[in-house]
Amino acid sequence: MKIISKKNIRLEHLLYLYIILCPILDIASFLFRQNYNISYSPATIIRPIIPVVLFTILFFKEKNKKNKIICFGIYAVYSIVHLYLFQLLHNESSYGNYKNELQYIINYSFLIINLYLFHQIGFKKSKLEKAVSISLAIYVFSLFFSIITRTSSSTYIEGIGFKGYFESGNSLCMVLILEVIILLANINIKKWKQILLIIFAGLYLVIFSEMRTGLYGFGLTIGMFCLGKFYVGIREKIKLNKKQMVAIAIGTLIFIFLIIIFGSKTLERRKLLKQNEMNNIDIETNTQRYVTGDILEIYKKIKNGEISDNYMSEAERNAIVKLCEFSEKHKLSNVNLRTQQLIYNIYLVAEQKNIFTFLFGNGYKNQTGELVMEMEIPSLICNFGLIGFVLYFGPILLILINGIRYLIIQRKVISFDSIMYIFGSLIAVILSSISGYVYFNFSSMTMAIILLVLLKVEEKNYNEKNCIWNNKFNNWWSRKSIS
Repeated sequence: MKIISKKNIRLEHLLYLYIILCPILDIASFLFRQNYNISYSPATIIRPIIPVVLFTILFFKEKNKKNKIICFGIYAVYSIVHLYLFQLLHNESSYGNYKNELQYIINYSFLIINLYLFHQIGFKKSKLEKAVSISLAIYVFSLFFSIITRTSSSTYIEGIGFKGYFESGNSLCMVLILEVIILLANINIKKWKQILLIIFAGLYLVIFSEMRTGLYGFGLTIGMFCLGKFYVGIREKIKLNKKQMVAIAIGTLIFIFLIIIFGSKTLERRKLLKQNEMNNIDIETNTQRYVTGDILEIYKKIKNGEISDNYMSEAERNAIVKLCEFSEKHKLSNVNLRTQQLIYNIYLVAEQKNIFTFLFGNGYKNQTGELVMEMEIPSLICNFGLIGFVLYFGPILLILINGIRYLIIQRKVISFDSIMYIFGSLIAVILSSISGYVYFNFSSMTMAIILLVLLKVEEKNYNEKNCIWNNKFNNWWSRKSIS
């Protein structure tokens, strides 16, 4: 890990504090909004304070001020152009407003700032794990407290699942999974407190969240943990005795049994959605519909010429028509909103035929309610443009590609923790692509950043050791050649 000087100790500790505060601010934000019925809370203002303070300190302390100013200028210019285009395209059908769009720009900008801070300041693994453990303990305790006291909010509007005092069940599951991965990377039998935390987090994800993200995410994590251990064990020729093999077999069977028995509750909503899909009939034609009722209603009004330009642009109208025709042709599920959102937004970009919206985005909150894209990375491409995708997701993609390359090239010597860091980073990207709100949410964003930085540090440390060995070899070979 990066060696931290005494001058940097306070900065490092602020990072740990920031990690610990994540669940506390999440709970405060949810309770404040619930009690006062407003969209903002004090946590919205408090949360960015630590990153802003740290970035300001680094700005004046480090010598690369010019590079920072140039980077800030690039992001500022993009933001101004994006928001300007958002206002130009904004109409009566738009789901959000200028402030909502600005919030997304700010959150994604903090994604890059936090990635820079964690990379530059550095941390010690042992202290980082303690901070993550405390954070996970707060999440787990608050969740089970809310379930026991029957004060938990429901994961879904149908009243299915528990998500405690947190706004989004999906983001909550993502945070827990990423924290579990961070702890599993260096777990051992002596860390019994962390093991208990992981077990209780797993119980919530598999049984009480009733989300596929929790069920499949935790299942994949445990599966990857076992595969990684087996791979390293076989590579290092570590032999297991009979007791260890029996213990592993029993543990695996118990885990599979729990997923089959309790995980079936998670699929209750899928059954409900399937029933809704079969019952979703167009009343006028008495036929099955392949989009939601609201989208179909807009489609009919477009066909009847009842939608004005003030309410919806021609490009948006054409995109909805193509979405409905595509859905009917391919008989898509009318309850699968994410697929409908993706198809619509792809058609919209094609219909707009505008180089500026292609580069700078057409506005995330400019779409009509149900067609605002939940899938995060596709929305960065469609709604924030090619430049927005490169600026906000480019650094993450670059680190991940280098990490995968590192895994492939150094597969014969790569450590178990590096395998888990790559897996965690991939899980974050995959769930961000198919589910959403991973990199936008501050808490899940923080855990995803930690995994990326840990991966980058592992790769850097290996390269440095390899360079040192190469230098020693070259010096030895030079001396041999001279003699």
